Amino acid sequence: MQTGKRVEGQDETAKGAHLRGPKTSAGKARVALNAVTHGISSARSVLPNESRTEWEEHRARIVEDLRVEGPIETALAERAASAIWRLRRVAAYEEASIEERQNLETTSARLLPHPLDIDKICRYESHLVRQLTQALHELEARQALRRGKAAPLVRVDLHGSTEGLAATGGRTGEA
Repeated sequence: MQTGKRVEGQDETAKGAHLRGPKTSAGKARVALNAVTHGISSARSVLPNESRTEWEEHRARIVEDLRVEGPIETALAERAASAIWRLRRVAAYEEASIEERQNLETTSARLLPHPLDIDKICRYESHLVRQLTQALHELEARQALRRGKAAPLVRVDLHGSTEGLAATGGRTGEA
């Protein structure tokens, strides 16, 4: 059972008596960026230190270059453009991280970012490359179907030599 005091407190909160935080749209927009430090994990397409015009030109070039048709292909191309744009942030973060260490005494310490930064850079870069690859593969499959060609059911990306695969005639795991 609720007491009268509890109900009164709820009424005050409902009226905004105990609420904190910005009230205006300008204040809300400002605090929306509180968690943005390096921007590599930001959900925003354009950060305050980036140019919206450059982003729009970048996005348009990617969409045009991928020769999309329809809203789904456009969305996939825009996802690829976003991943490429965000990969630029990762490279800028890595560069800034190395620059911050140029005052250190040992040469080896000046050549690489801090170990914690290396881990962050690798995680975000891997994540964005996977997003980019997935979007491009899906787009490629949709465009192949649109052109009347068979789309691959499974996609395998090989990094490095394919000599072993060629020597077995494409078969693996045989004795």
